[in-house]
Amino acid sequence: MSTPVIVLVGLEVVLMIAVPALMVYWLGRRWTLPWRLALAGGVTFVGSQVLHLPANSVLGMTLNMSSQPLPVQAIVLGLSAGIFEEVARYVVYRFWQKDARSWEEAVYFGLGHGGMESALTGLLVALTLVNMVVIAQAPDPTALGLPEGALEQITDFWAMPLYMPLLAVAERLMALVLHVALSTVVALCFTRQRIWPLLVAILWHAAVDSLAVYAGQTWGPAVAEGVLALLTLPNVGLIVLMRRALGRRSVVPA
Repeated sequence: MSTPVIVLVGLEVVLMIAVPALMVYWLGRRWTLPWRLALAGGVTFVGSQVLHLPANSVLGMTLNMSSQPLPVQAIVLGLSAGIFEEVARYVVYRFWQKDARSWEEAVYFGLGHGGMESALTGLLVALTLVNMVVIAQAPDPTALGLPEGALEQITDFWAMPLYMPLLAVAERLMALVLHVALSTVVALCFTRQRIWPLLVAILWHAAVDSLAVYAGQTWGPAVAEGVLALLTLPNVGLIVLMRRALGRRSVVPA
């Protein structure tokens, strides 16, 4: 058991939960937006995963994904994420958040979506950390009836490079920017009365996820985060572009 790993992973958990929450609070106050809009974004993420995760399992069994070349796996997983999450965004805009059409509202909605993903990821990391500490304190971990390969995973956890928790936080923040950008793009469907922005959002989401999966499996997590950092630049550009395309809320304070 390593004290630095415990401290840094604990910091990772705090940042994954606290940063999105503080952003939701701050922008909600600044733009006088109801918190339920960000909550709707969070519910949208959860709802998309209710279908997305089982679909991935079915795809894995149907296509025998483990035997497919890595580029095929990356593309399939990327398209799966893009379709389920962006269609979920569209459905919620269409039938629930019918008045969320301005740039500020789309940004806030996307912040809730990405923030929920970050917070749930943080909770999973916290659960993993607790389990690792408990197992490390056991007199004989081999007597715990752990599944095959678990001891190797535990060893790898405590031997992780100390920068890994910080990379994970950076990944969540970059994913947050992606969700905000895509939420603004999907909102354009309703201000322009066209379906093509949804298709753009699906394809861009798929491209980002596919490249991240491929880079992570080929060159490791550090390079994968570098790829995501480069892709964050066009995501920021999308957010700025959609500011003019969607229009501003007239009640937003100067």
